[in-house]
Amino acid sequence: MGSGRPCGSVTLGQRFRMVDVKDGWAEFLDPDVVRTKFITMGLFMIAHELLLSAIKDHPLSFFGDQWTAEKGWRQSEDYKREVLALDPKGKGDMLRGSLAWLKTNGAIDNADDATVYELTAARNMIAHELHKIIGGQQSLDLVRLFPRLTEIVTKIERWWIINVEIPTNPDWDGKEIDEDDITPSSVLLIQLLSQVALGSDESAWALYRKFVAQT
Repeated sequence: MGSGRPCGSVTLGQRFRMVDVKDGWAEFLDPDVVRTKFITMGLFMIAHELLLSAIKDHPLSFFGDQWTAEKGWRQSEDYKREVLALDPKGKGDMLRGSLAWLKTNGAIDNADDATVYELTAARNMIAHELHKIIGGQQSLDLVRLFPRLTEIVTKIERWWIINVEIPTNPDWDGKEIDEDDITPSSVLLIQLLSQVALGSDESAWALYRKFVAQT
């Protein structure tokens, strides 16, 4: 028995899906939209690498017993025992072990730990589902994620300077330190990437001049 619908006609739902597909392709092919998305996501990928460096490199260098230009710090037995052994999955993973070590020593908390995994999931989505993000089928709120990434890197770097670098450097003996005045170059770089990615040109230039003056 016939459906009563004229041959070749489309349902309202089909019509909306056709509009969605058309709008998706229109956004995908819009040069300004594509350019902005590529720049923003590329800067986020760089910022995420700086985040991983802040998490993993400090414990490795602290416990490392040998460094080479080719391979960097070697994983010492102390590092394996004090850091890698803390991997909650028991697999000696550098990221999980380093996060656990930073939490144990008060550098970050459980909320920061969860955010790192959220940021890493966003990074992986960019790496593996870029076509869906560009085409609008997957959304990624980098406006929210960039500031969180910056906060965590700042927290780790400041903790490291206050609790490791300053106590082991006699040049700082007897000097008062205001933690809020400590802005490592890596943090400035993260802030600069964030401001560029989010389109704040004036703030980006101010951070650029501060970064150049520090390096």
